[in-house]
Amino acid sequence: MNNNIQFDDSVSFAKGIGIMLMVLGHTFFFAYGYRVIYMFHMPLFFFLSGYCFKESHLGNFQNYAKKRISRIYVPFVKWGLIFLLLHNIFFHLNIYNDTFGFEGEVSQLYGVSDYLKKAFLIFFCLSGNEQLLGGYWFLHTMFFASFIFYGFLKLKIPPVGAVLISLLLSVMLYFHGIPVVNIYCGAKEFLAVSCMMAGYLYKSYSIDKFVDRYCAYVILVCALLLILGSVYWHGEMIDMKWTHTIPYFFSAIAGSILIFKLSKLSVDKTRWLSDLVSRIGNKTIEILTWHFLCFKIVSLIIIAYYGLPIEHLAEFPVINPYNVQGWWILYFVIGIAVPVIGTVYIKKLNPDNVIRK
Repeated sequence: MNNNIQFDDSVSFAKGIGIMLMVLGHTFFFAYGYRVIYMFHMPLFFFLSGYCFKESHLGNFQNYAKKRISRIYVPFVKWGLIFLLLHNIFFHLNIYNDTFGFEGEVSQLYGVSDYLKKAFLIFFCLSGNEQLLGGYWFLHTMFFASFIFYGFLKLKIPPVGAVLISLLLSVMLYFHGIPVVNIYCGAKEFLAVSCMMAGYLYKSYSIDKFVDRYCAYVILVCALLLILGSVYWHGEMIDMKWTHTIPYFFSAIAGSILIFKLSKLSVDKTRWLSDLVSRIGNKTIEILTWHFLCFKIVSLIIIAYYGLPIEHLAEFPVINPYNVQGWWILYFVIGIAVPVIGTVYIKKLNPDNVIRK
């Protein structure tokens, strides 16, 4: 086993590809592309998390827990509360309204009890986040899956056995979830653990050497599994048929390996592209947090251009059918560029950075 692989640029590059695919998927640019992306783009992040796990954490749980709290729990609570407090303001601005929403689910003004209930869920359950933070289910899942993953390793359960156990639990919970358990840890969390274990196995047993040796064949097989999966056992982590769970897992890992391998090839050959995509990969939380709100910029342009009622601004995440008429390109660009450029610019304005200079 090789447990000393260091974090490299290809990880940031792969994360960059993953977060760009997430934004692209949220534009609903066309049906089949959406299906393919959703077969692997979020499992990719769990795969990379397992790949990057450091063995030294097993001897220091306190340090591991602190990192999970600071990198996942704190951002969730911070931005969850900020967006919660802005709910009624957003409602008056038609970013939310009682006419349009997501799949028929519209919004209403919040009262005091609504705010208290939502705040409780954000603090204690890592849930109840606002529609504009819809992607935050990923942070919830990563937080709880990380500790289950750690537990499996700490108990010295063989990684292959941990994959099988977590996959079976995932199937059971997709088939018939347990409400109390699902608040914190449900089917998608155990599926995430399986993906993390797969990434850990990929690193620990140096599977990348096998991939390098048979690169063309591996890429072909991974692409085939991904395409077949998008047709015959399509699924999404937050909405999965229990019968699709296991084949979905194999397609998701195939897609993750495919992207990771292509990332390594790109990093080695194209420095400028590597730097750009890696920068995007290092802004995943920022893009996850802001891209839906940034989409509203494009929606405003569409409303002005076509003379639509302002209420259409609350259509989520994009305005149909204009997204498939080419506007998805602008949604995609704005959804990535504004959060990345905005956070870089704000960081430069930080007084601490000025003092250091």
